[in-house]
Amino acid sequence: MTPWDSIYLWDNSASAYVDLEFAAADLAGAAVSLMGQTSDKVYMGLDRTFASTYFELDTQGVYNDTPDYEYYDGSAWKNLPLIKTYAFDEDGVVQWRIPNDWATVLLAGAEGSNSNLKTEDTTGGTAKYWVRVSCSTATTTATMKRSFPFPSYNYTTPTKISSFLQLRQNFSTTTSPSTSEVEDIIRRIESRIERYSTNSWRPNYRHEELYEFSRYGIVLKRGPVIKLLELAVYDGQNFKVLSEGRTSDYYVDNRTGIVPLTRLMSIPFTYTRSAIYTWGFGEFKRAVRANYVWGRDEDDDVASGLVEDITTKLVSSDIISNYDYTTMVPQGTDRFSLDQKVAQWRESAEERLEELRSVRIWVP
Repeated sequence: MTPWDSIYLWDNSASAYVDLEFAAADLAGAAVSLMGQTSDKVYMGLDRTFASTYFELDTQGVYNDTPDYEYYDGSAWKNLPLIKTYAFDEDGVVQWRIPNDWATVLLAGAEGSNSNLKTEDTTGGTAKYWVRVSCSTATTTATMKRSFPFPSYNYTTPTKISSFLQLRQNFSTTTSPSTSEVEDIIRRIESRIERYSTNSWRPNYRHEELYEFSRYGIVLKRGPVIKLLELAVYDGQNFKVLSEGRTSDYYVDNRTGIVPLTRLMSIPFTYTRSAIYTWGFGEFKRAVRANYVWGRDEDDDVASGLVEDITTKLVSSDIISNYDYTTMVPQGTDRFSLDQKVAQWRESAEERLEELRSVRIWVP
């Protein structure tokens, strides 16, 4: 997964930042404390916008139901438009709509103190997109085992595109296309790759996805699974949350997305004319509910380099085809014209895109 560029806890009792970057990426390492009092804050920074954040806890916290999630607009902190909140009381995801006025900034420039900040987040460092989290009540301190962002794009970057095209300068706010326009093209190409291949090389979240009940279990619609956050079965009144574990209610094969039920369960069933009984009718249709995070890890998946190559070539082809590149692309004595190169890039990318397609088969 794409790790945080920076993630800190502002420990108000020590008047200093605590660097959580290593702990957030180190699943096997010791858990670290988050907000212990209402004056503490968590800061998350990335070089591109992100619309969600995942937290995996060792100790569940007790805070107010809706902590404050804020972004920096270049001059002040403003509330994020949340889609799904998260209160650090379980493993979970917080989601928001990406604001149009979200701006990059040095954390030392957005806040008054730079005590214990990394050099890259102080004067002369690298500006990032920041989210700040705070709470109004803090009864029990949560401890974090793992955290990562859901970046708005992940397969390539504007810098890699400019390097591939051998541009005289990197994309910026004044170039044509601008950095934000290139990022939009990257997102469109990534969406096409994911739709065509039915795979994704970035984290994604599925909320309250419904399935028909089977006493053997279910197969999640997307995979591989990073974390199954909740599995629940409708009992006639409410969705009853099941416990994970081979000696509990279910377990998960993360690679295939298969979720076998380890306890015999039943809901009302009906007979068909062929005398074959089936579970689930009326209110018991789609009686299984699942929340989960899924996606392939670009650090481990053998196709990651292929995905980057395809995305870079398709984005570069769109840029050359739709923008005035004459002032940016060096013209030399190449054997092939740019039009020929674009055709070769597209042909190569389309051929290799077929290799990313996969078929998922359910084998009980």
